[in-house]
Amino acid sequence: MAHVLVAMGPSESSAAALEYAFEEYPGARVSVLHVTDARSSIGPFGGRDPCEYVIPDSLEENEELCPSPDRFTWAQRRRAERALARALELADRNDREIELVVRSGNAAREIVDYAEEQAVDRIVIADHPQTTLRPLFRSVPDSVADTSSRPVTTL
Repeated sequence: MAHVLVAMGPSESSAAALEYAFEEYPGARVSVLHVTDARSSIGPFGGRDPCEYVIPDSLEENEELCPSPDRFTWAQRRRAERALARALELADRNDREIELVVRSGNAAREIVDYAEEQAVDRIVIADHPQTTLRPLFRSVPDSVADTSSRPVTTL
């Protein structure tokens, strides 16, 4: 059975990437990975243990969603919760089961590392619209495509 990794954020383009994975890989095992930056906007004083936050009811039993020893800010945790809740909603609507994973750190590195660790067959990731700062910073999808040994589909 193929294993597909979908990098998921709270955006509609990430939701479209998950829908694409469901359509293109109907028999595949699907993992949904949300990566949040471990750094706080005000340094180490703003971080909190991710396990201190309320997780949507459907995620309560999955203790592995609390990466350790990383620290998240409240806003980072809320973004993760929204992304995972959206992924679960889409999976339910498509009558699919998914595995949820939360990691903390550099998004591109965490996506590539997870794909390697889990022997993922394909990475599906949404790109974001161009911005004026985009030429100054590499996008996460570009970085994943350039560094992963796994095939990457960018939408």
